Amino acid sequence: MRSDREADGAGYGVGRVGRAVSLGTAALMYCVMVGLQFAPDGWQTPSVVVSVPALVSMAFRPPMIVASAVLAVGTRWAFVPDEPGRVGAAVGTTGVIAIIAALGIYLVHRREQAATHLVEISSVAEAAQRAILRPPPPVVGPFRTAAAYRAAAQYARVGGDLYAVADTAFGIRALIGDVRGKGLDAVATAAVILGSFHEAAQDHARLADLADRMDTSLRRHLSDSEAFGTAFLVEIAADGTAHGLSCGHPPPLVLRGTTVTEIPVSPRPPLGLSGLVPLPAEDPAPAVRLRPGDTLLLYTDGLTEARAADGSFYPLLPRLTARLESHPDGPDPAPLLAWLHRDARAFATGGADDDAALLALAWPPDPAHPRKLGYPGSPDPAHPRKLGYPGPAPL
Repeated sequence: MRSDREADGAGYGVGRVGRAVSLGTAALMYCVMVGLQFAPDGWQTPSVVVSVPALVSMAFRPPMIVASAVLAVGTRWAFVPDEPGRVGAAVGTTGVIAIIAALGIYLVHRREQAATHLVEISSVAEAAQRAILRPPPPVVGPFRTAAAYRAAAQYARVGGDLYAVADTAFGIRALIGDVRGKGLDAVATAAVILGSFHEAAQDHARLADLADRMDTSLRRHLSDSEAFGTAFLVEIAADGTAHGLSCGHPPPLVLRGTTVTEIPVSPRPPLGLSGLVPLPAEDPAPAVRLRPGDTLLLYTDGLTEARAADGSFYPLLPRLTARLESHPDGPDPAPLLAWLHRDARAFATGGADDDAALLALAWPPDPAHPRKLGYPGSPDPAHPRKLGYPGPAPL
């Protein structure tokens, strides 16, 4: 299948605007030349027609270049009767037009070859990257899932950030992570973390044991003793009870109605650093009870570290709260993730040079209980901190 860029007609990187500018400029030059030819002052500028195929060749394919060359040659010879003794000049202009048209066709051919080659390479790279960072299943248990990724490298689909979801005998388990560094090394490291998660998530009953297994796999892979990856693991039981474990990664957010809260976590060192940093004494964080209508949002710091021109960071909590208040989304979390990326990109006038990954698990509201989310009276075993406000606030 031909790519959109190939279908543009002039090779890689030329779109409708480029074609319009090229054709408009060529038409303007042609009209000016013809107008001056008929001017009362007797301007003689028929040789300017050589610019017409040159301009057309910048944005169009060979048929258009040949047509413009034929028009230019015909116009040049049409003015020969008004220029006695300049037949030789017309012959020379015709030769120049032919050379320009031939050179333009050759350059377009080479440009399209390069475009086709790049499309083929991009297709292979995209397939490989999608094999590494597989999209989550659209539905896992009672949750609808969605993921969104913005790679720092232009034309890349995947960088050093990662996410995964697995339905296991111990509950639904989700992973979000961020690998130190960029480029192919970061992608390779992310692949190791993802591979170890998918393999071990089904075998270990405790999140701490799963994190240990992932840490061991990563340390076997790393050749740089200072390389590491942050990760957050969350496990959701069938009744909605969620446990979180942070390996140096910011905790996810629970979106309930118009409130945004952070789930409590058990902190650990980043993956790959357990040999340098002793593991803390195990202190499981209190569980959070998710309810129908809740959305669990996992993210990487590429989102929150997007900067405005004044150096301020993207205010995730205020922006997210305002979004929930003004645009209550349905059970499909994909629109929310798309909005977050757009909003962060618009905010980051000072630059956003890091990968950003988002993963959301949305529990559709129970139609049998249409009460407004956030109603009081349902006991919760945990009271995570409500970001941006002092004091504890129960979910």
